[in-house]
Amino acid sequence: MMEYEVVEEIIYGLESGILFGMASVISKMGFILVEQGSSRLWIPICISLSICCSGTGFYYQTWGLKHGRAIIVSTCAAVASILTGVLAGMLALGEQLPSAPAARFSLLLGWLLILLGVILLVSSTRLIRYCPWPLQRLMSSSVDKSYSLRHRTKDSNPSAVIHAATLHHLITTPSKEKA
Repeated sequence: MMEYEVVEEIIYGLESGILFGMASVISKMGFILVEQGSSRLWIPICISLSICCSGTGFYYQTWGLKHGRAIIVSTCAAVASILTGVLAGMLALGEQLPSAPAARFSLLLGWLLILLGVILLVSSTRLIRYCPWPLQRLMSSSVDKSYSLRHRTKDSNPSAVIHAATLHHLITTPSKEKA
């Protein structure tokens, strides 16, 4: 797979994930504004904005799934959604990380492992070069098979085209049907 195709998959996943994360923060923001004494109109306004963000996120994710690998697009979308929701929640809504050291460490370690998993997922074809030869051969053959299955080209051989003149005898005319 070409480098720009992988970057395109990541971008579509990140765009959709950021929009999903922002949708959750925007909808919660409406309820917080009402709790703080603002007009009750903020709830439908924020929910409408949240629906727009989610719809746009689905558009970008669908576009990425159509043109790329589902595992890359979906994983990047999930990670971006988590990180956007947490960061926007902390910065815009005043939410806090867990105060207990073990809980905070577990949360940060989980995020680090998720990011490491995404990096390994995206760069797995480049990492094959550093594996032992038998494992490298096994992995590269499965990658080649999946790539060839996804990128089949149509047969452009002119001999595969059947001309209409050769099929003319198969067409029935109204006079033949009555007889």
